[in-house]
Amino acid sequence: MKNRITYIALFIFLTFSYKVHAQSLEQVVGLIRAGNATELSKYFENNVEISLKESGNSYSKAQAEQVLANFFSKNSPKGFTIMHQGTSPEGSKYIIGNLMTAGGNYRVYVYAKPQGASIIIREMRFEVQ
Repeated sequence: MKNRITYIALFIFLTFSYKVHAQSLEQVVGLIRAGNATELSKYFENNVEISLKESGNSYSKAQAEQVLANFFSKNSPKGFTIMHQGTSPEGSKYIIGNLMTAGGNYRVYVYAKPQGASIIIREMRFEVQ
């Protein structure tokens, strides 16, 4: 009986954890669609890798927010479609999607890791299509 209760508790925890992380990913997708760098930066790790077109660098949260705000100001989002998303064997989350903007179309890669009840973005790449 004790093992059964343990399994049930573990199942509930894992189900809740999956739903919370899925909601976090949905929020990130919505923020990309909106071009909202300020809210998106709340999901950034302390240092985040941002690659735009052919150049990339590691930035602090504040710097990364400014880099993305500048990108979104020049490339106003018109739509974002998720092409693929998943979880690595280590538990990291990823999204691959197409961002349509006023300045052109981009393939977007978002790599994040779970942290507590949310996710933390470690890397974002925007490649010209």
